[in-house]
Amino acid sequence: MKNKFETIIKDEVPVFGVCGFEKVSQNLISCRALGRLPEDPKYVIVAAFPYYLGEEKYRGLNISRYAVVADYHKVVGDRLGRAAAGLRAAFPGESFEAFADNSPIPEVLAAVNAGIGVRGKNGLLITEKYGSWVFIGEIVTTLDLSEYVTENKETECIGCGRCVDACPTKALSGQGVDKQKCLSDITQRKGELTPEQEQLIRKYNCVWGCDICQNICPMNKNAERTPIEEFILSSDPTARSGMDIDGRAFAWRGRAVIERNIKIIG
Repeated sequence: MKNKFETIIKDEVPVFGVCGFEKVSQNLISCRALGRLPEDPKYVIVAAFPYYLGEEKYRGLNISRYAVVADYHKVVGDRLGRAAAGLRAAFPGESFEAFADNSPIPEVLAAVNAGIGVRGKNGLLITEKYGSWVFIGEIVTTLDLSEYVTENKETECIGCGRCVDACPTKALSGQGVDKQKCLSDITQRKGELTPEQEQLIRKYNCVWGCDICQNICPMNKNAERTPIEEFILSSDPTARSGMDIDGRAFAWRGRAVIERNIKIIG
């Protein structure tokens, strides 16, 4: 069973770990996907998909690094979908349900419990090999994967506080992230922004998202580049007025938001 399971997963997932479903069952997120959980789920296969491309790929950057690559919803969803299909064929009678972003699973909590990383003060997962430059997805299953469960002795980052000090809006604290203050959240809001919010976008030259807390993190210093071909081949670090936004991470918000922010920067 072990070789068969690992072969199927590793064909699609660069980094994975497993935690018991009971580790997250009390913290499930109410969303449309909640109804897709299999009956009597036992384990969560947590997958990390790195997207760091190397500094030379970010010349002309005016968007968050996660938006430089093709929309992760599709890339992660397709890879997990293929893995789940392969597992269903290999283990008939067991259930495998894949989730990417629209997930009832608290992703960082599951990832930490699966032993693939620690939680940063910005709420993001930080992995040893790829830093925090990862997307997370899950496959929830009824298959007995107890042999893959490992206890993660470290659950929190090194606690240096550099991200807290560097945050331009003071959205970070020891109590977590204040979403209302977060620059990334501000860039994604519809409608008119305040003059102060426009000034932040202009000052930090970012029309979508914000990477300041990740850029300053020492745990990201030696992050390795992604091996995922879909990300490598699709990179575009610059959002431009009138560009084709299909397949980009910011397309879900509609063209008006990204065009507004491009105009703010000027």
